[in-house]
Amino acid sequence: MTGKAQVIAFANLGGGDAVQGVMKLIRAYPKDQRVVVAELPCVGLPRIAYTFDQQIAELHKERTMDQFLLDLDRQALKPIQEYMVQRSGVDYLLVNPRSQPEAPVIRKLSSNQTLISASVVLRQQLEAAYDVIILLTQGSLIQPTTHFALRTSDAAVLYSADAIDFVGNYTHYRRLLEVFSVERERLYLFSADTNVKIDEAPVYTKFSDLIKRWKALEPNKIPVREGQAAGRDKETVGIIEPLEYLDVQISIQPVNSEWSEGDAKKLEGLLNFVRYRLQEDHLDEYVQSLTHEPSRQKIRYYISDLIREQNEYALSIPLNEVVEWVQKEITELGVLQGILDDPTVSSIEINGPEQVIIEQGGQDIHRPDIRFQSVSHLYEVINKMLMPIGKPISSTDPIVDANYRGFRICVVADTKEYQGISANAPLISIRKFPPDVYTDEQCIQYGNISPEIAEFLHFIVPKGANLVIGGGTNSGKTTQLIRLPMCMEPITRIISIEDSEEMMLASKRQYLDYPNLPSLLVKEVEDEKKSYGIAKLIKACLRLKPTVMCIGEIRDEPAAQQSLIGMNTGHTVWTTIHANSAKEAATRFLQLNGNTMAAASQISGSIDLILFQKKLPNGARVVTELSELIGYRGTEEPVLNPIFKYDYSRKRHIRVGKIQSESLMEKIYLKDPTQEEVRRWCEGKELKAI
Repeated sequence: MTGKAQVIAFANLGGGDAVQGVMKLIRAYPKDQRVVVAELPCVGLPRIAYTFDQQIAELHKERTMDQFLLDLDRQALKPIQEYMVQRSGVDYLLVNPRSQPEAPVIRKLSSNQTLISASVVLRQQLEAAYDVIILLTQGSLIQPTTHFALRTSDAAVLYSADAIDFVGNYTHYRRLLEVFSVERERLYLFSADTNVKIDEAPVYTKFSDLIKRWKALEPNKIPVREGQAAGRDKETVGIIEPLEYLDVQISIQPVNSEWSEGDAKKLEGLLNFVRYRLQEDHLDEYVQSLTHEPSRQKIRYYISDLIREQNEYALSIPLNEVVEWVQKEITELGVLQGILDDPTVSSIEINGPEQVIIEQGGQDIHRPDIRFQSVSHLYEVINKMLMPIGKPISSTDPIVDANYRGFRICVVADTKEYQGISANAPLISIRKFPPDVYTDEQCIQYGNISPEIAEFLHFIVPKGANLVIGGGTNSGKTTQLIRLPMCMEPITRIISIEDSEEMMLASKRQYLDYPNLPSLLVKEVEDEKKSYGIAKLIKACLRLKPTVMCIGEIRDEPAAQQSLIGMNTGHTVWTTIHANSAKEAATRFLQLNGNTMAAASQISGSIDLILFQKKLPNGARVVTELSELIGYRGTEEPVLNPIFKYDYSRKRHIRVGKIQSESLMEKIYLKDPTQEEVRRWCEGKELKAI
């Protein structure tokens, strides 16, 4: 060996399959030789994967030759190992086994230059880690990957499985020697049929003989220029006229061009077309790309594929330049991108071009280093952010309040640009929801709850306690609410009801083994009869056999009344409500249910516990009270039985009471508690009757 990997091109230009031949060649190498096989998709057909076990056949498309070529075409190559799989000590770059012949990866490439340079790029990427690189081709000399693999490798094998294959291979053997000037010492005929022999050239029948012969070969020197070359006019990607490539030279040159007025208009049309397709086909990833770099990278790939596959917008601009421009227009948010991607930033408030405030670690921080050039620049970013959600800002709609998986955004237009309602500049508020559910251990370490509160919740929540979580805006009510399913058995039917996809229980990592978490979402349209608010959804939920109804927030009278009906019909209800204290949460729930003595009686017999959470001055979200609702004095004052309180001076949670109400005690006894549990959590009195 020469110290660098030897590159072997392996082809059957006679029309037959060469996979079995490659497998035999691999086995012929000594075991201490590091061998890698790259399957080139010359005609887009997956072959090697289907000779392996099921696991290899189901490999992810990100780890395939298809993805390598797409990334090479986009000038976004990852480390070569990220495209590879291994079997029996041999590394492979395989054609995607789910690749369709009618839509091969070749059709998604910008020009033949990617295919022409592929074999050389593979050599550069692999030669330091391997002794042997085998390029398995398919097709014939009109396929650029086959053509240039044969001409740029250190040795090329024309493999024949039988005498019929040999006829075609010998014809191409002579053409490669005589027309394309491939050196005779680099070109070899091989036949699996030992009876095939000719006088004009040696025909090998043992791979061990070939390997010995190759040891004396010097590396094939190929002239390479840096940069990306433009594709040829009217070329068909995946097909070349071989005689136009008599001189082998891999060259890449930068492309610059001026945009005509016609091209500019077509670009706008293409941009709108791509946005529409992304909204229709990839909406989740399109919206997530605002705050998630891996999703943003996927969107860039989708954009490239959509542009290359469409034929409605014919442009004189080089295709790579078009793709780059559209990708930038759709995916880049400039000065905001860093804080949008930062997982430690929980919210962003923008009050003007130079007033960007973030919340990080519970603290509000002004970021003077993040600024916009002007109000117009700020609006450009606003429009890009709203485009995936499909709710653009306008004079007729100067407030946009949109929720989507992972975040909530509110935009208010200013009085000058859109005749809005913000006096000085447009306003933006972005709240990012945590991607996972916080565990008990995380909440205890943070100081949100104590170990004893965690133990109490795991005792009382499975008993069917109706629980209301109160707190102010941004106090962490929903974050606390979505932790409650962790106290339940995975099979429990918990139906979530909310006005936006904020809870997203079924998508949380902690609940992947919970198969019974349906979700109902508010639907608002101009016709009120066809709208479905929280109240209507609760009504519908009652017919869906819920064990638990998890209601995102009680805001109005219909929702409060329907949730009370749910509790009174034997269903467990968990919900949140805006309030400044646990007592006020009970008062507000009564007010929303009519503020009558009858309502007070119903509520006191239905709501079992009120958990109050507060955002402290240091930014920490802490459970400051967990109380039992005993009843009301008239309709004025709730009667609470505190079980846990937060000691602000000592910064710790204190156990101050036990369960007293007979309605909650009844739920506990129906679940067969142990005597130890009853002694620990309940007042020492016997339940009168069940």
